[in-house]
Amino acid sequence: MAAERYFSRRLARIGARGLALVIAAGIAVGALAAAALVPWPEHRITPPSLVVKPAETGQLRVCPGPLLSLGDDPDEATTASSVGTTSVTHGAVPDDAEVAETPLAAPENPRADRDGTPLALTTEAGAVEAGMLAGAQGQQVSRDTIAGYAVAACDEVVTEAWLVGGATDVGRSGLVLLSNPTAVASTVDVRVIGEGGAVDAPSGLGITVPAGEQRVVSLAGLAPNLASPVVHVTSTGGGIAASLEHTVVEGLTPAGVELVGPTATPAEVQIIPGFTVPVDGGVDATDDHAEGDAFPAVRLLATGDDPVQVSIDIAPESGGGGGSIDATLEPGIVSDVPLGDLDAGEYTIALEADGPIVAAARATTGSPQAQTDPDGDDREASVDLAWTAATLPLLDTAVIAVPRGPNPVLHLANPGDDEVEAMLTVDGDEREVRIAPGTTEAIEVEARGVVELAGTAGLHATVAYSGERALSSFPVRPPGPLDSPLRVFPH
Repeated sequence: MAAERYFSRRLARIGARGLALVIAAGIAVGALAAAALVPWPEHRITPPSLVVKPAETGQLRVCPGPLLSLGDDPDEATTASSVGTTSVTHGAVPDDAEVAETPLAAPENPRADRDGTPLALTTEAGAVEAGMLAGAQGQQVSRDTIAGYAVAACDEVVTEAWLVGGATDVGRSGLVLLSNPTAVASTVDVRVIGEGGAVDAPSGLGITVPAGEQRVVSLAGLAPNLASPVVHVTSTGGGIAASLEHTVVEGLTPAGVELVGPTATPAEVQIIPGFTVPVDGGVDATDDHAEGDAFPAVRLLATGDDPVQVSIDIAPESGGGGGSIDATLEPGIVSDVPLGDLDAGEYTIALEADGPIVAAARATTGSPQAQTDPDGDDREASVDLAWTAATLPLLDTAVIAVPRGPNPVLHLANPGDDEVEAMLTVDGDEREVRIAPGTTEAIEVEARGVVELAGTAGLHATVAYSGERALSSFPVRPPGPLDSPLRVFPH
């Protein structure tokens, strides 16, 4: 009986506790339901932050230096030696700002003392605003193994660059130029992607570029027998100015040289203004077996992980109807798309894709066979080629240096929906230029001059050169974000 009374009392206590739990649960559910109906007071905490503007630094641009040629010395077949000197033009706004020229070391070039080296252009801290220092170089060369005209902008240093152009198949050679103007050594990775995908080239990884020096890497040494390479350069440590020299020889006849600067970073929309086609002709866009350089084409790479559909619009800058080409890009595979039969003239190419791409367009002044001199002077009969890179939109102001070369023309493209009124200033003379939406204005500029631009926000710009046996261009780039204000969130 005592045991029964014990268990009865325990069951009673357990029952009472269970009932209390049920009641408490009911109260909690009711409270939650009421909370759902009654608005709670909002209380948000914004983390403390501070907008910090970096200390003003001097502006810096790097010119790639003279053209180079492999194998000029039979005893040094892998040595890249300079072939003459290049002409550099630079300027800044205000125009009385002092621009210092500092040669970089080029220990791999045995003719550096004679022909010169890459050049760093700098200003004192605060002397000019970001983007208001510009430089560019131009060089005409006529040798048995290299001939043509090549122009290049003097660029800011970056940690990443896409070089779209070049080839390493028969008769084509390429040199990747890596210039480090900083006080810190750079570790650079040079990755090559081609028509068959990414190239396995371990020797292109971990390249050390000492402070204040240029290194030259043979593209064929990394990726031989490629018809359509794209070069992706990344660096850690000091920043790098990267460019690609592309040389063509048809048989025994030099057929062009170009300095390919960085194209616009991967994006779904790319604009290529100032694409100059010197002669009538071309190859149908559906011909995916076209070989060589003697036809207009655009080189494309989808940099993401998925296939990309891209629309290529080709608009004559003189007006009139253009053309449109649709293409499918496989990820990580480079494609050269012929641009069809084009009339000689200047074009703006607009590309719209459903994934990120990089792009540049190629043209030539003709073929050596079509221009052979009746007296057999192949050197005088040589032709030239150019790669026109995609551009980034400009800021409201910019300055452009126009180096020596044949018939320089500034192309200003307006891909927007509103008319843009831009102001050009040359030697104190101002000129207003109106660019209607969806059009491009071509403006002749003086060689060895400096052009100041205002009111150009959203425009895209290229400076193009063309003449007999001469074709080249360089993109006008906005300044990088290095001097932009930063929002800092302290811990």
